[in-house]
Amino acid sequence: MISVAAIDARIWQAIVAGAFVAIGWIVNGWQNRRVAAALRAERTRDVHRALYAEIASCLANLDSPEALAAYRDAMAARMRDDPGFVPLIPRERNDTVFRALVAEIHILPRVTIDPVVSYYSQLFAIEAMTADMRGERFRALEPERRIAMYEDYIALKVQAFHDGHFALRMIDAYATDGRNGAMEEEARITREISAGFDTAGAAARAASRISSPGAVRSGRSPE
Repeated sequence: MISVAAIDARIWQAIVAGAFVAIGWIVNGWQNRRVAAALRAERTRDVHRALYAEIASCLANLDSPEALAAYRDAMAARMRDDPGFVPLIPRERNDTVFRALVAEIHILPRVTIDPVVSYYSQLFAIEAMTADMRGERFRALEPERRIAMYEDYIALKVQAFHDGHFALRMIDAYATDGRNGAMEEEARITREISAGFDTAGAAARAASRISSPGAVRSGRSPE
């Protein structure tokens, strides 16, 4: 007959073994979550870096709202002087990186995904208008209507310039100080707009710093 003491010993052995198994599950789960968070943070950093570079490159080509306005006025004047002149609107591809990463765009935190998507939506609007202005219907319009469409086209580019700088500032803020830093930057931009400041002006220098440390530095996981 098995004694009570032997039974108690077996129970304690089972309890200890079960405790070790449970602890192993907990530690293993914690390690897996830690590795997953690190991988996600690294991927977020890589996506931010790639998008930052593409946006900054496009904004550098746009130059500034003032330069775009000057080009618009010069082109409008030429169309008025020569009613038969139809400007050639080049096709542009400034969303190659975005299209390649669109399936992973959900990995970005909300504070940066919204301005990024807003900027690229503006590019898609420009792309659609470019297609219209390259067609025969545009050529057949009266000069003043062609001028009006061209001015709208430039207005879309100016808006893309501002949307792009907003996205750059948010990416840089998140890379530097995480979600809280990005939210503070968003509030700062809102105050600048309310005060009538040129919100793109403060970020214009960032467009030329494609390898800006602020754009690539962040081990944080998305929030």
